[in-house]
Order: sequence, then structure tokens, then C-alpha cells
Amino acid sequence: MRKTLRRAAFLSALVIGPATLSHAQSPAGESAHAERIAETLIATAIEDLRARLSPNAPRLSSDPELVRIARERAAALAHGAPFSHQDWEGHFPAKDMVQARFGAYGFIGENIVMEKRGTRGFDASAFAKFAAEQWMASEGHRAAILSPDYDASGIGVVVFGDQAYATQIFRGPAPPAKRARAPRPKDATTARFLDGF
Repeated sequence: MRKTLRRAAFLSALVIGPATLSHAQSPAGESAHAERIAETLIATAIEDLRARLSPNAPRLSSDPELVRIARERAAALAHGAPFSHQDWEGHFPAKDMVQARFGAYGFIGENIVMEKRGTRGFDASAFAKFAAEQWMASEGHRAAILSPDYDASGIGVVVFGDQAYATQIFRGPAPPAKRARAPRPKDATTARFLDGF
């Protein structure tokens, strides 16, 4: 999904000092700093939206491993992976990465967004607002943001060339087993992958 036009701003809470960097003039350390600022602003916006629109959903805790996965996914998208929740073989890399690090049980979701910036520099605050708005405007992405099935999240932002990418990985515990059911086989999974498309 390529969106080049910004929609009207609705997140007035996303105000921060100057974190605008031009790709040509920003050393790697400054660029990484601006990416981290954008991650924090996106997390704040998402938590505010959840609190307001899904008050029964648990607060999302930031999980360092989910942050690593989100950054890996954003970097993969920036460097040529399909801009999709699926890879070239039809697998869901985010689901596979989460299950490899946390186990097969639980709820998993992923939101992705990309913005082509043209010649303007990377503005962490503007990109964070753009990401939250785009996700909330998409039924699937919005469902992931507001889902009470998730209690942990990680956000990764990568700027590469004239494009900026953000990925949010969600994780939640497996639902409690029902007493009347027979035990599941060891290879069964209760993972549900909720994507935005």
C-alpha cells in the first residue's frame, strides 16, 4: 500500500522538538536517533488510541525482543522484501520470527506502513502521525491496534533512501484452555496471525 499524500492530522499529542533529518546530511547515528524517536511517538499514539477506543484491552508493554523483530522486519522491507505480510514463498515472516523466539502458542499480529518522502528530510513526528493515521484508516490494521488479545508490542522504524518504513509486532498469550476439551497434540498451535490486509 503506497500512500504519498498525508491525511488531515488528528493526533495533536504528537509534538516533539525538531527531529527532522535530511538523508543527505544525516550521519548514521543521527538517523538512528530520529528512527528511535519515531518508534517512541508511534508507541505513544497507539497506546493513546487503545486507551480511548478499546478501554478493555490491556496496556501494551514494550517487549525488547518484539522491538528487535519489528526492526528486522522494517529493515527487510526497506531492503527489498515484499511490502506485504507474506514473503516470496507465501510465509508470514513476523509470525515465524515470533514463534521461533517465544514458542508456538499465543496471538501474533503485524502492522506495516511505508511513506515515500521525496526530497524532504525525515521528520520523526510527522512520520509517527502518518503511521498511526494510516493504520487506523485500514480495517485490519485498526483491528490489530484495538485487539484485546495483545498485551505486548514492539515497533521498528527504518529510513532508507527516500522511503521510511514502520512495523509494529503484537503478541498476546494463548487463550486459557477449556476444561471440556481433550489436550492438544504437542505440535498444535493456538497462534492467530492478525494482519492488516
